[in-house]
Amino acid sequence: MKKTILAGALSIACFTGGFGIQAYAKGNEDVVNIIHPKQVVAATNQVQSMSYQDVYKMLLLSKLGFDNEDDLTLVTTKNSITVKISLKAIMETYADGTNLFPEGEKALQENLAEFKKLFGDAIQMRITQSGNSFTVEIFTAGKWQAASKEDMNDLITVFNRADVNLRPGGYFTDAIGHWAESYIQVLYQAGIVTGTTDTTFNPNGQVTRGQLAAMIFRASGLDVNEDYEGPASYKDMQGFWGAKEVAILQEYGLLEIFDGEYFEPNKPATREEMAHVTASYLEAMDFNVASANKNNTFSDKNQMRNEAVEAIGLLQQLGIIEGANGKFNPKANLTRAQFSKILTLTLMMASEE
Repeated sequence: MKKTILAGALSIACFTGGFGIQAYAKGNEDVVNIIHPKQVVAATNQVQSMSYQDVYKMLLLSKLGFDNEDDLTLVTTKNSITVKISLKAIMETYADGTNLFPEGEKALQENLAEFKKLFGDAIQMRITQSGNSFTVEIFTAGKWQAASKEDMNDLITVFNRADVNLRPGGYFTDAIGHWAESYIQVLYQAGIVTGTTDTTFNPNGQVTRGQLAAMIFRASGLDVNEDYEGPASYKDMQGFWGAKEVAILQEYGLLEIFDGEYFEPNKPATREEMAHVTASYLEAMDFNVASANKNNTFSDKNQMRNEAVEAIGLLQQLGIIEGANGKFNPKANLTRAQFSKILTLTLMMASEE
């Protein structure tokens, strides 16, 4: 019988309220708390005293706190961030019953017509890097106008969905403007992913089997000291840095797709291997896999390993994975950016269960 990863044992990936994290990186980092998507909370860090890099990271986390990706949009470049939030989204936030700032709702209602006159249907703000600091502009009355950092701090109360003690680092220059940059930042802040260097992530690089196991292990909240019961059955674990993590995941039944004598930790993981491990992770997290829809509609289903067909179907039906032109391409290698999105969505799905 497969072991179940008990929720009480988790040290990371504890998602609450639809989207929130309480995470300890390796058990001893500051807690990251990404709040419920329907709340607006003023950042405890005064924005005017933050670095440009930390503002960038904070806004990436905030973006994923919205149900509709069009509610808050970010356009990031090497030295600027343009952020836009719709007034409609702000009103919906106040209307959902979780408003922590009733005076803010009242002020917005009373001045909505004036806000629309000033901002149109959305508030837009542009933050431009200046050394380690930044300047702020707000689009109002049809043009960009300079704003103080104090003004920005007030607006962040509306824009921001995160009250976060940011981890040092995580400003990956090669992920700026990448479609996966928010997912990468969430997992970095949760201690699940690291960069290839202090300033690079290599989002389009391949994920090895060993790296796949390591990221799933960190997301599980398991502990190598408490959960290790003996070596894995694979014959090539000697000298591998993640040997204990692999052994523990094998014990929990998460690595059954790797059914040979050798694990080959440095071999690139395929998309179908990732899907099987991820689905096994959901099952180990006590997600109700048995009653879930596993209908696999990809046109290249006949190219998948038999044991991966339902796993891929499960993740497809849950909206965690998607293909291209109706195909999943199961034998293709997995990129670091792709898995950052997939793992983030998986953790969110596990939280709902």
